[in-house]
Amino acid sequence: MAKLNMTVDNGLDEVKLESNKLESKKDKKVKDVNKKEKKVKSGKESYFSLVRKEMKLVTWPTRKTVVKYSIVTIIMVALLALFFIGISALFDLLYTLVQGWIG
Repeated sequence: MAKLNMTVDNGLDEVKLESNKLESKKDKKVKDVNKKEKKVKSGKESYFSLVRKEMKLVTWPTRKTVVKYSIVTIIMVALLALFFIGISALFDLLYTLVQGWIG
């Protein structure tokens, strides 16, 4: 458990802030990765090893979440397509009516 102390001086008075911060699992993972990163490599090897370490920290969505958001996206695309087809048909109808009045 880490203790955070901070002093703020706004010109009028001095305020001391204290907070007990519990480390999350992700913070611990980051610290573990940083501890393991002792030797600095150069070039492509360094880049790909850093990418691999960073990818271990990613929180991937579950299958249920991916399916849910995919279905919502497909429905929204279909609704917007129908909306724009309707607007296009409405403007086409108005255009033909105006052309009938003018010509």
